[in-house]
Amino acid sequence: MSTKDRIAIVVSLLYFLFPLVSLGHGSGAFILLFPLIVYWGYRFIKGDISFIGEKYG
Repeated sequence: MSTKDRIAIVVSLLYFLFPLVSLGHGSGAFILLFPLIVYWGYRFIKGDISFIGEKYG
């Protein structure tokens, strides 16, 4: 896993907390999750996620 992937995962997990908190307040969490979905979808389409193709063992 590259450093870029690790940073993206940590930032994504921290950002994910905001929509999670908004679920308790009745807000539209999907709207807040949309940037994460777009970002990871873009990286997946470009083949820029290094840990998907790794084989362990």
